[in-house]
Amino acid sequence: MSEVSRQQRRREIRERIKKGHQLLGQGLPLQPRASEIVAVAQVVRAKLEEAGNARRAGEAAEIAQSLAERSLAARPATKQQIACKRGCSYCCYSFVAITPPEAFRLAAAVRSGEAGGMSVDAVRERARPLIGVSPKDRIGGKLACPLLVDGACSVYRFRPLVCRQATSLDVAVCLDEFEGRNLNARIPISGVHMQHAGSAHITLLGAMRAVGFSTDALEFGAALDAALSEPDAEARWLQGEDVFGQVPRQVTREIQLEHAITHVASALAA
Repeated sequence: MSEVSRQQRRREIRERIKKGHQLLGQGLPLQPRASEIVAVAQVVRAKLEEAGNARRAGEAAEIAQSLAERSLAARPATKQQIACKRGCSYCCYSFVAITPPEAFRLAAAVRSGEAGGMSVDAVRERARPLIGVSPKDRIGGKLACPLLVDGACSVYRFRPLVCRQATSLDVAVCLDEFEGRNLNARIPISGVHMQHAGSAHITLLGAMRAVGFSTDALEFGAALDAALSEPDAEARWLQGEDVFGQVPRQVTREIQLEHAITHVASALAA
């Protein structure tokens, strides 16, 4: 690459990052353009590559999660009545898969006492019953998320993007799944919440892939346990160590989502 090309590339990245920060402040539209997703992903990538920052993975997850919140606040679901409310926690007994950065953000929250004051050892003990349990076996099994306390999420503002997508328009259907009844029923969800969290998820996964991190989805309980296993787990993962080596992967994704992640990663690498 010539010096002129390198300068042009650096200028494009700076312009992208500037646009990405603007979008983080105002939120994404419900149907964002590819260039808007790439701009935010450029900010996430810059965070993942931030030299000397051993907490940059969790902070990258925070960027993506904040984007979902800001997008939803700017463009709420005005025509859909969400059935979810405090104390309604049926979805907190379902199988959940998360990214490593989200696991590290949750681990940091636990260590700082944000999880209802529970200790690291207490959370790890509560996570153990979930480890190795398949999505199918979770249905009707009534195995609670280790961070569920008194029917509410103890780390609500740190919750993963998949949890931000889990909204229901009919609590009766959620109860049927919780009790193991009518397992073929589909829970009606808010498309607005799904879209905003999904767009944010693509920015995180695209940036991760662009810098060479695996984008495999990890089973929640085992991923959180691994992230809490050692104080320097995040720093070791950032250095290339597979600290999630024993954690079950859930790698099946819809083709459309996989294509979107690949497009973002390619745009960031171009």
